Amino acid sequence: MTARKPDPARLDAIVARARAESEARQRGYRERALKLYPWVCGRCGRSFDRGNLHELTVHHRNHDHDDNPEDGSNWELLCS
Repeated sequence: MTARKPDPARLDAIVARARAESEARQRGYRERALKLYPWVCGRCGRSFDRGNLHELTVHHRNHDHDDNPEDGSNWELLCS
């Protein structure tokens, strides 16, 4: 029995779809977190505005990026 060679185009499509889905999930919970919380870093206390908001990230307190409760209780905003 010979092993099948993986199809590079198919693998590229799978990776691209996984990245797009991950980015969409991240945008979703990031946008929700920015609506729920003040734009302040939970670690250093630095304030953010629309000009530097891209430097503020959402951290999952329990490190599970799939745990995104509606109330945002697993998130905190941290500066990058």
